[in-house]
Amino acid sequence: MTPPNDARLTPEAFARARAFLLDRGRPLEAARFRHAFEGGRMEDVLEALAHSRNPDGGFGRALEPDVRAPESSVLATATALEVLHDLGVPAPNDLLTGAVAWLREHLHVTPGGSVWPFLPPEAAAHPHALWWNQAGPEALAAAFGGFRVNPRAGIVARLWRWPELLPEGLLALLTVETRDAILAGLEPGDVNGHAVAALFAQTPEVPGDHRLPVLEYLHDVLPERVASTPEALAGYGLDPLHVAPTPASPLAPVLDDALAAALAHLLTSQREDGSWAPTWDWGGTFPEAWPQAETEWRSVRTWEALRALRDWGRTEGVVRGP
Repeated sequence: MTPPNDARLTPEAFARARAFLLDRGRPLEAARFRHAFEGGRMEDVLEALAHSRNPDGGFGRALEPDVRAPESSVLATATALEVLHDLGVPAPNDLLTGAVAWLREHLHVTPGGSVWPFLPPEAAAHPHALWWNQAGPEALAAAFGGFRVNPRAGIVARLWRWPELLPEGLLALLTVETRDAILAGLEPGDVNGHAVAALFAQTPEVPGDHRLPVLEYLHDVLPERVASTPEALAGYGLDPLHVAPTPASPLAPVLDDALAAALAHLLTSQREDGSWAPTWDWGGTFPEAWPQAETEWRSVRTWEALRALRDWGRTEGVVRGP
């Protein structure tokens, strides 16, 4: 049954989700929840995040649950940068400056511009989702379009919050290369490529002459590419809430129907234990590691669901976020 467009997450359902996060979730998502919903300290979020940091300044240690490698990776460090950006951490912060320095050191220059390869070769020795397989030295680059859009667009967008942390001119060059890569066209099935392109287009710190052409492109293509039916939203696809996370998102007006469907799906897909589950699995690979990764993804997904429902005004008695 599809809930009406004004349906809300009930206080009882919210309490179950809260209990899941605080009792069974990762410390990071529990701290993010307390900070966002209950006035918890930013320092508690940073302390939880620091457990995934390595001595080299990068992040690893399964911060992104689909890669269990302890070594620092662009995948995990970009995930940490997302947390730091959401918190509005100031530039002197040690976690931030270390992460940016690590990213600068691991930027690869290619014929198509400077990019960040997602994973080091060492990650192949640890449990991981099948799409992170590294069958050969260029396997991941081939699978992810040479990294020209994903992860570059998301990293570049967030770095504009702290441009002083990079050498003069580097961020501007990366921004031009990212813009051009997106405008060359995204494959319709590139779920995360569209998500990071939308972040690039909607991050106000990104200069408008680079951001706005991407926004116009996404206005044209996204209505046909986001998941908009219960069946599509229950599988692995482009969730409209990932490209228009709040009502203030510039892309929200062209995705009205899909966003309504996505919010309705959130309200009906909460599990009995209060969590929201991932819409994917590892296809039977590393069966000994998947249950832990799946539990961690429930933590991430539950935090994301509560934030989205709050920001869209779909939680009873909970103040909507910014």
